[in-house]
Amino acid sequence: MTDAAERPQPNYNPFPPGQSSRSMVIELDVEDMGQMLRRAFVSSHGNFTIYCDEPEAIGGNGTAPAPLHYFAASIVF
Repeated sequence: MTDAAERPQPNYNPFPPGQSSRSMVIELDVEDMGQMLRRAFVSSHGNFTIYCDEPEAIGGNGTAPAPLHYFAASIVF
């Protein structure tokens, strides 16, 4: 168990000191792999590969989450 002093503290101030906004640049490349399957290579904020697909019922293969699934999950995260 960790001491509370060791845990990262939340940032309740949404803006850096002296600023009224924040900005973020997300860089990625997307590859169409056919039949609604897409692969995205995210190169900013770490290196990640993200796949998305659509269900078979609408022409995809159902091999990865649909874009709407990612959107819904992002609201919770």
